[in-house]
Amino acid sequence: MNFNPQIKLKLLRDFKTDALLIYIKTVIEELLENIKKGSYKIDLGNDEFNLEIEENIKILNSHLSKTIINAYELKAFMSYSQIKTKNSKLLPNDEALVFYYNSIVKQIETSLQEGDIWIPEQIILSLLSEWILEENKSLTLYPFLNDIDYLKLLSHYENARNNEKKNSLRENVIEMYKISSSMIKRLKNSKYRVDTSRKSKKRNK
Repeated sequence: MNFNPQIKLKLLRDFKTDALLIYIKTVIEELLENIKKGSYKIDLGNDEFNLEIEENIKILNSHLSKTIINAYELKAFMSYSQIKTKNSKLLPNDEALVFYYNSIVKQIETSLQEGDIWIPEQIILSLLSEWILEENKSLTLYPFLNDIDYLKLLSHYENARNNEKKNSLRENVIEMYKISSSMIKRLKNSKYRVDTSRKSKKRNK
């Protein structure tokens, strides 16, 4: 499990970035697996754009694989932690990570119904673009995120949106922007609070 040992040293606000990257890594892995199987294809009506986006997604996945876990590993890690401590409670930092991750998942589940068409690679780029560029989040532990030209890659979707031959694509691209923005807004406004009742219970004993 590629769990980042520095995670315990972070401030609570940094766990929002971790939670977002866990979600993104999970989506990327599923996306690349579907591309490999042939069940999904990046298709903006321009082979050069398609290839550039796919290559950047693969590079991002390579970096994330060395620094962050995916959702399945997060679940396994939490289960192991609870068993090891023989306690249903997690450490505050672990709880914060799960809290923020769940807030992201709940938002996209609200925005996307089962069977709805979505563009995973656009969601990935839009989430990172808004979180990094617009929210000015510090990425000390993930400097490689600054190496991707999000605006250039997203401009390919703008070109696709203006493609008169693909009206459905235009609508889907707009919808993806709305969904990613709602996810960032939900994450930004989520506030985890440490449960102080544990200490008080120990004192009462």
